[in-house]
Amino acid sequence: MLKLLYRGIILVCIFAASLYYFGRDIKEEVFDVQKTIEMGETSFPILTIRLNQEEINQLHGYSSNLSANMVRETITPLDTDQSFEVIIDGKGNDVKRVIYELRSVTDNKLIETGTINALEKEEDKKTAKIKFKTALSEDFEYAVKLTIVTSQSRKMNYYTRVVFEPSSYYKEKLDFVMDFHNALMDKKKADDIIKYLEPEGNADNSSLAYVNIHSSFDLVKWGSLKPVVLGTIVPTVNEINSDTASVQLKYMITAKTESGQEYYYVKEFYRVRYTTTRMYLLDYQRTMESVFDIGLTSLKKSELKLGITNQSNTDLFTSTDNNKLSFVRQRELWYYNLAENTAVKVFSFRQEDTDYVRDTYDEHDVRILNMDEDGNIDFCVYGYMNRGVYEGRVGIVLYKYYSAQNRIEEQVYIPMNVTYQILKEELDQFSYVNQLEVFYFILNHKIYAYNLITKGLTVIASDVRSEDYVISKEMHYIAWQNNSAPDKATEIIILDLESGNKQKITAPTGQNINLLGKIDNNIIYGYVKTSAITRQIDGSLLVPMHKVIIADSNSKILKEYSKKGYYVSGTTVKDNVITLDRVKKEDGAYVTTETDNILNTVIEKTNPIGLTTRIPKDTLTEYYISLPSGFAMVEKPEYTKTINTVITEDTTLRFEDSDIVSEPYTVYALGGITGIYERAGDAIDEAYNTSGVVLNQNQQKIWERGVKSSVKEISNITPVYTTGNLDSVEASVQMLLSYRSGGVNAGNLKSGTVSDMLSQSMGDKALNLTGCTLTEILYYIDRNIPVIGMKDKDSAVLIVGYDAYNITVIDPSLHMKKKIGLGDGTAMFEQTGNLFFGYLPGNQ
Repeated sequence: MLKLLYRGIILVCIFAASLYYFGRDIKEEVFDVQKTIEMGETSFPILTIRLNQEEINQLHGYSSNLSANMVRETITPLDTDQSFEVIIDGKGNDVKRVIYELRSVTDNKLIETGTINALEKEEDKKTAKIKFKTALSEDFEYAVKLTIVTSQSRKMNYYTRVVFEPSSYYKEKLDFVMDFHNALMDKKKADDIIKYLEPEGNADNSSLAYVNIHSSFDLVKWGSLKPVVLGTIVPTVNEINSDTASVQLKYMITAKTESGQEYYYVKEFYRVRYTTTRMYLLDYQRTMESVFDIGLTSLKKSELKLGITNQSNTDLFTSTDNNKLSFVRQRELWYYNLAENTAVKVFSFRQEDTDYVRDTYDEHDVRILNMDEDGNIDFCVYGYMNRGVYEGRVGIVLYKYYSAQNRIEEQVYIPMNVTYQILKEELDQFSYVNQLEVFYFILNHKIYAYNLITKGLTVIASDVRSEDYVISKEMHYIAWQNNSAPDKATEIIILDLESGNKQKITAPTGQNINLLGKIDNNIIYGYVKTSAITRQIDGSLLVPMHKVIIADSNSKILKEYSKKGYYVSGTTVKDNVITLDRVKKEDGAYVTTETDNILNTVIEKTNPIGLTTRIPKDTLTEYYISLPSGFAMVEKPEYTKTINTVITEDTTLRFEDSDIVSEPYTVYALGGITGIYERAGDAIDEAYNTSGVVLNQNQQKIWERGVKSSVKEISNITPVYTTGNLDSVEASVQMLLSYRSGGVNAGNLKSGTVSDMLSQSMGDKALNLTGCTLTEILYYIDRNIPVIGMKDKDSAVLIVGYDAYNITVIDPSLHMKKKIGLGDGTAMFEQTGNLFFGYLPGNQ
């Protein structure tokens, strides 16, 4: 009997222990629906990488498993030892071991794994040395996943990249960056860095919000402001090779201003080049954003101070009577009641007792979706969750703020298996909550409707790309075309986001309809005969529309445009002007002609609540929220914070699109993603302007802004010239394929566009580089990749070299290799639309 009793006790203990062990990762402790709590504080350890006493790359932990090859936040250069140290700041956690995984960047395939159980103690931190046994290929990037395990068996994942680059000169580059930064913070030493700047006379030096290498020296060294750095700065290496490195510094500062003691978020971006004789500063950019403080309110003018900011178009949500106001400032949601003179910080991850690292981590954002007349706010938090019940996860959390009870309540949680940088590119497009409690959002080219009452998820539309829909939150509608292909789109659907009703605009038989954009909450679309749509040499479709229409959200036609003999091939909208790109027919073919414009009459609306500026001596341009005329604050607003209502039901919405499939080309620059593009040329142009890199969907690098050789000529290309059976386009394709693969006869090539012919042989390694400039194309020549360029609509050349003044081409039509001046070459290719074709660099 006693044995049975003991056995029962043991089973109960095992059951209780199991509940504890498996419950550690449960999203939330269950409380009664009425119970309210404050958000839990940050608890995850912080990891940094150390290379020969150089501490770099602060890593934040994830409680979920991400694909390691999709995380591109930092890179660690390795020398011949193929090792680095991990510094673990446990932040109250007792870390017992580190598990590492080395993976392929292209397919996430596991290459090597290992466990370090013997961690070294170093004051209040621990260290682990990672040394790869696998021989790494030089200049190739690899993904690394680090998993730490605590004494409580908690697991947290951290991600970085490594590159085997024995001659990266990382120490020299990092020393230069930190010396430059330190000189800026010490006005006595600032003169030492003047020689690296490139000030321009026409630069805007009126604001500290954005400073770059072309700003005045006085602005770069903070003007009259005397900033003090808070916390420790750890450099983040974004990109590095033997010549250049891109490094970012993120930190907070405080400074005494006319308004009082203020706090700011600062980001510095450096792009540097190492040579044996000296260091070069190729790019420098600094952004600065004030932390909103209700205590800095201006009583004299009854204005709320936003301070120094680049966000001059901050969205202000107001009630009809202008007595209630909400806005987001640096990932913090604020609500102000004018009648009661009360201000509420509705949501923020920033803690009172901050460490300036974990709670202020900026890989998330907050968006207001709606505010009603009572001041109740629908809003979402998306990205990396710094603290609270979802700490370390990436997701979308929809909340509702109840102003009368001063509380927030979670409506739905959508976990995502991607980084914030990828998620924001999708979710930034559209999200909306209506009065019927339906949450609309777009992910993976699908429009979803989630009913917060019935918990039903509906796919409203599929295959809806960013250029295929328009939104008007003021008029509460979204409109899209029923097919992303211009030659297959036959309908435009207009969805009323409040009622859920749909309207359709249908193309006549034998025609297609294309959605072109929006102007002043009205949609722009055009009609085209299906038979008139033609495929161009670069593989894209020319869509000559014979009629363009502006209509309101009820499909009522407001204006039509059509001119005999002219066709609209595209539109751009700026302010109240629609610019029409046009073509006309000559000898049976469409040729580009002059543009035309449609001027739209816009009724200017004045808002009694808006933004205004002041220019104090120390801080230069600052922004304030001006309140309605006649409103006067007698005293500064009363400040409160919200509390979170914890409900018993599980709000998690899981669906198959938690892994986002984005457009083919992603640009990483300035420490994050600056754009995702359908065309490689558009992505390369963005990367050129932002000193970035372009990756395809397989995480392969297709282009990067870097230092190229001053002179280059590709050898071992056998010229192929035109014959009676071979035109210059086919000859150029023949040369490129023969050079790359060692022999493809012209007879093996099927006729079609250049893209078609290259794809037949190379598959997804072929690159359509249409839209790139000649300067950008030279990146490929420098890497021994010849590029096909169209010198007119029917003739092609193969670009095989360049020097300081010329490019070298093989011209099949002229049966010769020749030089063309860079200026003449640029003009020639631009006239044809910059049509270029090549293939993926390296052995990727």
